[in-house]
Amino acid sequence: MKRRTRMTRLAIAAPLTLSLVLTACGSGESAGGTNGKQGEEAGKPSEKPTEITTAIMNYEADMVGEDNVVWKELEKQTNTKLKLTWIPEASFEEKLNVMLASGDLPEMTYVESIDTPQIRSLISQGVFWDLTPFIKDYPNMSKLPKETWENSKIDGKHYVIPRYYPIVGGGLFPMLRQDWLDKVGMKTPETLDDLYKVLKAFTENDPDGNGKKDTIGMAGYLGSFNFVYNIMNESGGAWKLRDGSIHPILTEDKSKDALIYVKKLYDEGLISSDIAILKLNQVLEAVKGSKAGSASLSMAYAWEVTGELRNTNPKAEFRALPYLKSDNGVKYVPATGGFYGAYLIPKKVPESKVKSILKFLDYGYSQEGNDLANYGIKGVHYEEKDGRKVSTEQAKKDLVKVGGNLGSIWRPLGYAQVIDSVGIANDVYEQNKKTIEERSKSYLTDPALGVVSDAYNKYWSDISKKITDFRVKVILGQETIETYDQFVKKMKEDANYKKVVEEMNAEYKKKVELSGK
Repeated sequence: MKRRTRMTRLAIAAPLTLSLVLTACGSGESAGGTNGKQGEEAGKPSEKPTEITTAIMNYEADMVGEDNVVWKELEKQTNTKLKLTWIPEASFEEKLNVMLASGDLPEMTYVESIDTPQIRSLISQGVFWDLTPFIKDYPNMSKLPKETWENSKIDGKHYVIPRYYPIVGGGLFPMLRQDWLDKVGMKTPETLDDLYKVLKAFTENDPDGNGKKDTIGMAGYLGSFNFVYNIMNESGGAWKLRDGSIHPILTEDKSKDALIYVKKLYDEGLISSDIAILKLNQVLEAVKGSKAGSASLSMAYAWEVTGELRNTNPKAEFRALPYLKSDNGVKYVPATGGFYGAYLIPKKVPESKVKSILKFLDYGYSQEGNDLANYGIKGVHYEEKDGRKVSTEQAKKDLVKVGGNLGSIWRPLGYAQVIDSVGIANDVYEQNKKTIEERSKSYLTDPALGVVSDAYNKYWSDISKKITDFRVKVILGQETIETYDQFVKKMKEDANYKKVVEEMNAEYKKKVELSGK
């Protein structure tokens, strides 16, 4: 998905505890609480089902339809008739833009980002309901993490119902072969210097023991190394707060140091030689094929890679790093705003139906409803063993997928989607839990989260591309650090660049005022 690669795309202010993890994976209450009566009340036969139209992005190749057994059960529990159109990820943005431009919007409008110019403009025009007065009446969604609600506000109000996504665990960050680390006699890296030494050992010290020099330290494309820039800038996002103002890390001095670091890895052959063109599937092939000892990925890949490796090497383990520290000892891991995607309700929808739609969404944030959408029907699609859900063969037949198909409406609560997987070995699952517990104490805030401006929407994509393209040339040896310095200096003097920074700071200050901080 775009966000799988975007999720660099991703920060909030307060640490979460492991209780949220256990909440999501166990059979107890969810982060939103279990409101079992809601499904029973919604399903009273005396009430006519509420028809809800919506169009949602779905990443699955095989998409379920209204004849699906879980779809029918969801309609039964919520007393709804879903007119749901699945849109493949590849065409979602195009089709959404057409809907937004035409005004032909579903009653429950899903968007991937709430920061686009079209969405912000339509909200300012009053096209969508301000849902702030309603949310308190829906107990499950009301109890989503505070950060999820705060970071999804627009102009201090709740125009959207956020689709929950875990705060840490989903962004691109180094994962490495723990068995290789043991083989070369090294400890888990804690700094970028430590990481360099590990990647060098993975490249030069025959970590797979085959007597050949045929491995590299890390497989990755350019975006795989964004964490280096964040660590050196000690920032949780693309902007850094300094002296009361936000500054784009693209042009910060520390980003030059980060570029020099990545170039060093490249020049010494410790990372992929085709960094400029490599794709995600090729990165996965490299680590699954034991050609690379690490990659920058979401934690959700821990079992996918480890499980593949254990087909030939039972002792293999592909483990996520808990954090990396800057030279000043500041810990960093990528983080989200606590949601990915959101739902808006057009003002053409009458208030009575707004409440029905919110009731439907609220059910999916109960443990009962969330489990149904993501795991299917208990006893049919999954069994519970040792406090965890284990999928059955019927789940595959009925296309039940955590975070996919009907799980696309509501992602799993807690951290289940990044620490758990179908068939995951217990040792990998337990290690993932430990990593999440550590990461929840180690992320940095993104001061510009939710901050946008007209100039930013108009110019920043082009500015960012120019700088990124120049970085590639430096890494490949087509430009020098000296010419890079000149390029950045010229960019900072550009009128459009200055306009973006000026407007973004004005919007940032407005955000701070609205938050009451």
